[in-house]
Amino acid sequence: MKILVALIGSLSLVSLGMYSSGAQAQASKSAPAIVNNTCFMCHSEHGNNPDLAFVPRLAAQTSTYIEEQLKAFRDGSRADPPATMYMWPITQKLTESEIKAAAEWFASQPPPTPFAKNAALDAQGKQIFEKGVLKADVPACSSCHGAEAAGNSIFPRLAGQTPQYLLSQLRYFKSGARNDTRADIMKPIASHLTEAQMNAVAHYLSTL
Repeated sequence: MKILVALIGSLSLVSLGMYSSGAQAQASKSAPAIVNNTCFMCHSEHGNNPDLAFVPRLAAQTSTYIEEQLKAFRDGSRADPPATMYMWPITQKLTESEIKAAAEWFASQPPPTPFAKNAALDAQGKQIFEKGVLKADVPACSSCHGAEAAGNSIFPRLAGQTPQYLLSQLRYFKSGARNDTRADIMKPIASHLTEAQMNAVAHYLSTL
């Protein structure tokens, strides 16, 4: 009996040691390893994939915003077509520490290279970004996202973002297809923008 008890005790200690080692390994996993295992295929290691127009650039995005959105994908509180199809399943396996590490990693990367300018589109887009559309009750985008569109905490960086992604998100806000904690801020704004105005401001922001 004593031998059996000793054996069980030894196995318990081994199991506990294995669990502890596994937990430590998980906790010490580097940010690049997390990104390469989870985000690389679409966003690239540095968050600046030039090949997928509808995938957001995460380089230099605010860590607060990335962390908030990853948690929203994980708990299902952010809903839009790409979110439910891609980001919901991917984020289910991410721990709090992994989310934080990935967010800080992408935030620390150099800003993405701006897209080429288009004089006709950018003039209108700049006007909307800096002044808004007063007759349509649309405030200046810069009032929340910053004068350089670099973002501020929960308000995401828009500078250098792909125009296709920005336009798709504005359409989701306008149609009500995107729902999350911050969507209520953007829905009434986007609902008062025309397709041409959304396209112009999206393109202008991509050039910053």
